[in-house]
Amino acid sequence: MDPVNGAERDRMADDIGDLRRALIPGLLLHLLSGFEGDEPSMIQIATLYTLDTPAAPTLRELAGSVGRSVSATSRLVDQLVRRGLADRREDPGDRRVRRIALTPAGTDFLRTFERVRADAQLEVMAHLTAEERELVIRAMALLGEASRRRPHVQAAHPEIR
Repeated sequence: MDPVNGAERDRMADDIGDLRRALIPGLLLHLLSGFEGDEPSMIQIATLYTLDTPAAPTLRELAGSVGRSVSATSRLVDQLVRRGLADRREDPGDRRVRRIALTPAGTDFLRTFERVRADAQLEVMAHLTAEERELVIRAMALLGEASRRRPHVQAAHPEIR
């Protein structure tokens, strides 16, 4: 990996921050409008993304992934189950083990989140020239490819190469 020097890193961080500030308020307000005062927390959203894998983790595995204790993670999962976004399933290989998985509603929540975020980014991109848009589209494709190359992504999604 090529190191990014301090000045370039700072400039990139500032540019990414400008983009995020342009996207996040509308994105979150739109996405959370359907929850009417019972919005999911950031840790709940992060946990849903952690569960977005074919291999449903055990509670202990999930706790390690989200950096919480098993008891705190159990309470977190309880909240997601009550919302209908996740459920606990019996492990087919060991009936004593429970696995945590997204429900179809949880998957729909994440895909809606991603679609709203993409729409917000496309709205910002509308202010670019055609040439600039092509560069951004190529850069986004490269970032997606790099994201899929990360070892923990390949381990969780062996179908991605």
